[in-house]
Amino acid sequence: MKIQISLLLSALTTAHLTAGQSHYEPRHDYSPYVATEFDLGIPSKQMRAAPVNLGDGEKGFVMIFSEDPNVDPAEGSFFFPKHKPIMAVFDLKGKELWRRELTYSIPGVWFIPLLPMDMDRDGIDELYYVNNIGPKPFVYKQYKLERADARTGKVTGQWPWPQPTHNQASSYKWRFSIIGGFAKNGDPIIIAGIGTYRDMRLRAFNADMKQRWEVYYPDDYDGPRASHSNIILDLNKDGSGQFMWGERCISLDDGRELFVLDRHAWYDHSDTVLPIYDRNTGQWDFWTAREKGDDGKVSRAVMFDQAGKHLWEVPDMWGHFHYGWVGNLGPKGERIAVTGRYAMPGDKDKTDLYIVKSSNPSKSDAICQFYDVKTGEELPRQKFPPTGYPVDFNGDGVHEVYYEGALYDRRGEKIFEAPGGDMVIVKHILDIPGEHIMLATPDGKVRIWADHRATDTPEIKKRYADPMYTENVRHSAVGYNNRFPILNY
Repeated sequence: MKIQISLLLSALTTAHLTAGQSHYEPRHDYSPYVATEFDLGIPSKQMRAAPVNLGDGEKGFVMIFSEDPNVDPAEGSFFFPKHKPIMAVFDLKGKELWRRELTYSIPGVWFIPLLPMDMDRDGIDELYYVNNIGPKPFVYKQYKLERADARTGKVTGQWPWPQPTHNQASSYKWRFSIIGGFAKNGDPIIIAGIGTYRDMRLRAFNADMKQRWEVYYPDDYDGPRASHSNIILDLNKDGSGQFMWGERCISLDDGRELFVLDRHAWYDHSDTVLPIYDRNTGQWDFWTAREKGDDGKVSRAVMFDQAGKHLWEVPDMWGHFHYGWVGNLGPKGERIAVTGRYAMPGDKDKTDLYIVKSSNPSKSDAICQFYDVKTGEELPRQKFPPTGYPVDFNGDGVHEVYYEGALYDRRGEKIFEAPGGDMVIVKHILDIPGEHIMLATPDGKVRIWADHRATDTPEIKKRYADPMYTENVRHSAVGYNNRFPILNY
């Protein structure tokens, strides 16, 4: 009976999915193993990481972690930590090269964004991060954009961090981002970003750390606010990059907006904005899931084309849409769009809703839906966990989904378990086939899982080598950039 139900679901999904999407042949002969392991040396309740180039072809990972859970600036979530954040670099064999305590900084995603970048082009990444250099936690002038040598941890530079607008809620002003990329002439650019929900400021620096441009968006400025991730793009494939700041596409070169999705209809914060490459048109589409501003007038999740046109949208006009991603999860790897909003009072009594129960008592249950990525037609309920993280574990072009300590295939079949493992990165981060899963456990162990049987197709290898892919992987320790797939194929 289970097989019959699975076949029926597959047939129903295939019937709904748009013809002409790229098709792959999913493989199910997995052989998961731990490719690399790291020991943080202390118990850890939060951990972020990003790949780092150490020179002479040597690579590693920079990690930032703490014995305290993530400290969020929102008034209902903030707490004063008992432990300091620690930054460390490890080589690929798991050897610790150095570690450093950030004595006065608050251990949290939004207080300490971290980006490795080779601004001086010597083949060795520098580490750029926000550091509070004084004993008081909320003194603006004590916050610095700091630079350290990735090989030694020695601080090599320090510059004032842009000051937030004072008269805002703490949740609005203590949210920092660092974005890196390249200008039209190939020069490296690094950007300090503040704000997410209301006032926002972006300040760009050249390699000599002299200011290149600055843009300020006051609370009453037209158009959308920022998002929790900032995807790097190269729309024209000419080496001159852009980045998504919420639903705004901004030039790294000069800070001007190339386009704004729903500029005159949407003035609030989108939880996610995910670019999706359409190989049939050679253009990008953008899948947005919106958190705030639910006034009943604007759709809560929209698929746009590169010109900002609505391709389709969900009918919902209310609710906090916290989950929004796309994965190659159809029977032949067709793309499926996923949305999930937080449950609202009365939802539990509605029998037609797909309610995903949260295992975390501090988080709401989610109401999830599935759609054909091109037409917006709603699909039957899928078997894979919709609040997980997509990853092409075996390199076949079809995603698997990591969710709460286990990896599942598109049919919902469990591939392996890693109990207690919090997701750190789900991307191609080692020089072995497939995308990989970096997990951290509370005992201070960090493991990268891979598949012995993974085989990358030529198309997938090209995908990994694309600068858009590597640039976005490099931003894994900034905001929630570690969570979303890079759909550049």
